[in-house]
Amino acid sequence: MDTFNSQRDLLENLMAIVFNGDILADCRTMGHYLDEGMRGMIIGMRKGGASIRVISNQLGVPSTTVFDTIKQYEETGQLTNQPIPGRPKKLGERDMRQLSRVLHQHRRANLDSIRNLITVDVSASTLRKAIHSLGKKSCIAVKKPYLSERHMQRRLAFAQEHAHWTVDDWRRVIWTDESLFELGKRSTQVQVWRTPQEKYDLESLTVNHRSGRRSVMIWGAFCSLFQSQIIIPPPGQRRAQDFINNVYEPGLLPFLNYLNENVAINPDELILMEDGAPIHTAQVSEAWRQQHGIRKLRWPANSPDLNPIENIWFKMKYSVIHFFQPRTMEELVAAIHAVWATIPIEFLDRLVTSMPERIQSVIAKNGAPTRW
Repeated sequence: MDTFNSQRDLLENLMAIVFNGDILADCRTMGHYLDEGMRGMIIGMRKGGASIRVISNQLGVPSTTVFDTIKQYEETGQLTNQPIPGRPKKLGERDMRQLSRVLHQHRRANLDSIRNLITVDVSASTLRKAIHSLGKKSCIAVKKPYLSERHMQRRLAFAQEHAHWTVDDWRRVIWTDESLFELGKRSTQVQVWRTPQEKYDLESLTVNHRSGRRSVMIWGAFCSLFQSQIIIPPPGQRRAQDFINNVYEPGLLPFLNYLNENVAINPDELILMEDGAPIHTAQVSEAWRQQHGIRKLRWPANSPDLNPIENIWFKMKYSVIHFFQPRTMEELVAAIHAVWATIPIEFLDRLVTSMPERIQSVIAKNGAPTRW
């Protein structure tokens, strides 16, 4: 932890860039195209004195792309991408319409396969420019849980039931969740052809899968602008009573006491959010909550897009991997604590204020996955 503490100022600056960007920013590269969050991190690290090589290694971005990003910022003061070249002349209007249909029908095909599926003979570079001119890029498919028709009906019912809730209502919710942090980066990623607007279409998504890497499960919670401590339960203890002993007692209960003593919220108005995991719904867990006077939201299954703490996990995992690059479980745990401690409160506030929009998104999609 001494190393982390000595770099705390730099870490806080980086966390401000990561967490104060778009809530849903991917913070990753798509070929040589970088989103604004990634460009901001490059410039932030450069201003902090990091070399191009260090920035490249920590962010996983080619050094030439880092150099170009810094040069563009120095010349223009802008973090936005340069305009993509216009439509190539080798493909006519009919060719472009055919290409658009092929991309829509074969989202996961690679560039060579796309070339074989269209009737005009063009080079790979020309085809790539043509695809870009349609507003599409090869992007990593967003992972979302599988939703059955029953799941979507229950999500829709939940959203309709809470459509009248205001931001102040959502500030009374204690958002909780468990998340798995792994050593190393993801090894398999599905690429799809899509426009930015198609990012959360069902055809552009892929299903979550667990890997077999060394990992640690953590529990955390936040309410309004306040965070609990991170809890790391002992591995392999999956009974509800274990969860009470290892999470409720050392994590949730102290956080509730802190909120009751320090936050201007009526304790009787606080309400707990948990998913439908068996350890949460077991009778012994319900009895413990009743004993401590804890009310609970009835939560629809497979709905991480409605739980704003999921956005914290996403940005934390990115930060842990790219800024700390832990090689041991001890380093992984230390990095998790360091990042959790530097999450800006402004980001927590933005997460809570996003709840009415999340609810309306579920209603608009009739319970299907949303962009959140």
